[in-house]
Amino acid sequence: MPFDFYLCEEPVPRYRSRLFDSYGVRHAFFTRRGGVSSGVFESLNFAVGIGFEKDDIKNVIANYAVAASVFGLKETDVCRTYQTHTSVVERATEADRGRGITLPPYDHGVDGLYTTQKDLLLSVRTADCVPVLICDKAKTVCAAVHAGWRGTVGGITLNAIERLNSLGAETRDILVAIGPCIGQCCYEVGGELLPEFTALHPGLAEFFEPRGEKYMLDLTGANRFILERAGVPPEQISCAGFCTKCRPRDFFSHRVSGSDRGTMSAFICL
Repeated sequence: MPFDFYLCEEPVPRYRSRLFDSYGVRHAFFTRRGGVSSGVFESLNFAVGIGFEKDDIKNVIANYAVAASVFGLKETDVCRTYQTHTSVVERATEADRGRGITLPPYDHGVDGLYTTQKDLLLSVRTADCVPVLICDKAKTVCAAVHAGWRGTVGGITLNAIERLNSLGAETRDILVAIGPCIGQCCYEVGGELLPEFTALHPGLAEFFEPRGEKYMLDLTGANRFILERAGVPPEQISCAGFCTKCRPRDFFSHRVSGSDRGTMSAFICL
């Protein structure tokens, strides 16, 4: 599994995939550093919050502006998901520019986005779940996916690949970057998840490591396995390879902080 991500410190700390760079794919996996939020949301937070503590929406929008500026764009060029752990992947068009930022959010669960629109920033948010960015080599279509365990077992990455295929992208030409997420070292789950994953493919059992009555789940490996079985060449899948829970100074983690915490974002655009 190639771990080819590297950190860019300026102008805002973010991780990039060398695989994506080699094809000129515009993307970024932001850390929790470099924004304007404070308290439990310090500092580059991309959501108002799901717990008792709430960030000011003005701070959130300002943080999107900070992130968009890395691409030479504005917060009004962002279209972000409305994440409810679904397997839904929606097409974003010019009419969705600013969706969830300056336009109302989606009125239903949308955990993945894809587009052929130039300079439209697709955004997915995570705080331990898996951010997956996808693009074809010709850079005619791209996608951003939020893959927690529910989305992973629900086949959200497969849904994204199918959407790209529907627009003419060949699976053999697809590039994938799987970003920072909770690692197998820290992601303890109950045994009830094992049959759900093996129902999708028996081979997914290898990503469950027994530990007492529980299992340690490798979500990065599971998503990579699913993508490879779908026909994406192994050498065209890159992974961050580090754990968000292990690095709370760099990343927001739900397993570390619970509901009162910020949220990171990953971006991709054509």
